[in-house]
Amino acid sequence: MTIGELERELGMTRANIRFYEQEGLLSPHRGENGYRDYAPEDVETLRKIKLLRQLRLPVEEIRRIQRGERALADAAAEQGERLREEESGLALVGELCRELRAEGVSYADLDAGRYLARLERPPARPSYFSLQQDRLRTVAHPWRRYFARNLDLALYGLLWGAVRLLLLRWDPFPGFWTTLLENYITCGLMLLLEPTLLSTWGYTPGKWLFGLTVRYPGGHKLSWGDAFARTWGVFGRGFGWGIPIYNLVRQVKCCVACGRGEAMEWEQDADNVYTIRDTRALRCVGYAAASAVAVGLGMLVSLQARMPIHRGNLTPAQYAQNVNDAIAFRNLSQDFRMEADGSWTEDRSPVTAVVSAARDSATPPDHALTVDGEGHVTGVRLEVTRTITGFTRFPVVQEQLAALAFVAARPEYTCLTWASSDVLERIERQSEENYTFQAGGVTIAQCIEYRGYTNGSGFLFAEDSEPVFYHLIFTLEITE
Repeated sequence: MTIGELERELGMTRANIRFYEQEGLLSPHRGENGYRDYAPEDVETLRKIKLLRQLRLPVEEIRRIQRGERALADAAAEQGERLREEESGLALVGELCRELRAEGVSYADLDAGRYLARLERPPARPSYFSLQQDRLRTVAHPWRRYFARNLDLALYGLLWGAVRLLLLRWDPFPGFWTTLLENYITCGLMLLLEPTLLSTWGYTPGKWLFGLTVRYPGGHKLSWGDAFARTWGVFGRGFGWGIPIYNLVRQVKCCVACGRGEAMEWEQDADNVYTIRDTRALRCVGYAAASAVAVGLGMLVSLQARMPIHRGNLTPAQYAQNVNDAIAFRNLSQDFRMEADGSWTEDRSPVTAVVSAARDSATPPDHALTVDGEGHVTGVRLEVTRTITGFTRFPVVQEQLAALAFVAARPEYTCLTWASSDVLERIERQSEENYTFQAGGVTIAQCIEYRGYTNGSGFLFAEDSEPVFYHLIFTLEITE
């Protein structure tokens, strides 16, 4: 029989059956597929357990009877005596209740001492015994479980974000399919890391914060395989396989079931126990603090990803790599790649040839590099001369690329100080002016001259009545 057939045959719940298995009263055979197969002798064992529990024999007593350490007849005789005592006690309680009603005693006039003297012991529980108390232990705290899972997913996402931004150097445009892909990658990390954490620690960071543990009934840590089976169940039956909309439906259903004290679907057939240490409010404060730290780390990773990949004293090749990385990472619409000498070559690779209606197909100005005797770049110079009619634009993007590849690489800057330095913003604001300022031991200067053009929103439009001339020199030079 399967466990479903067993439920129908005996009128017991799956939670009852799994409870007796964990208590060692029942040991069904497992097939090659890992599922339990209940033989006729297992069915009969459960019938006996159901009867003895209905007779209110304790589980430990039934275990001793099964092992032959206790005769059934003796256990039944003692249990009968206990029930007779309880029946006598209940009769006395009923008599006192009838007397209170007949005398019409008010709460203010109640002489509790007179009645308590007639009670030799507290009232017993009802004589009918329900199997509902023989259930797998579950943690009926849906919001604590949800926020523990939420924190774990945030940490998995943070790990993926660090790999994506810092190692793969991939920062895609946000969208539905991109978000869906990232969600599945995060769940993939959950399927890999959570079983490892459960099998080594017995909890995840989120579970630890809320005092939650998942272990075998004896207190031992899960094997990696059982932990993976549990996490796979969470992904499938808890998250709805990550399918949009359906995953929300599954989470709501699980939340409602958990609030009712029901074991989750992935827990019903599992050989593990989910427990909670306590429900102190301080744990919620800890969750808020941990979430804030996770958000801060995510912002730090994002800022670090925008820094040049090579830092300190740069060789010409490293400077060019910084420029090319900035172009690819920021998805700039440019079909050219910088060589080690600061010149450009056409590059139609998918990395840099980003489709854009605003693509500028003109060759960018070369970055003339000044190199010292040790082969390190000490200065960068961009020079642009235009004598064409029509319109031209200020080379702000190229100036910003040079500053990002060279100035941001200086040891004076960290990702935080660079983000607050305002260097790139200042270059853009003063794109039409002559200026000189210092940043990270580097002097940044621009000298611009033009005639025959009308200035308009970052573009110079040639005037038909006059000859045109435009000349710009932008320099970066280490001066400290």
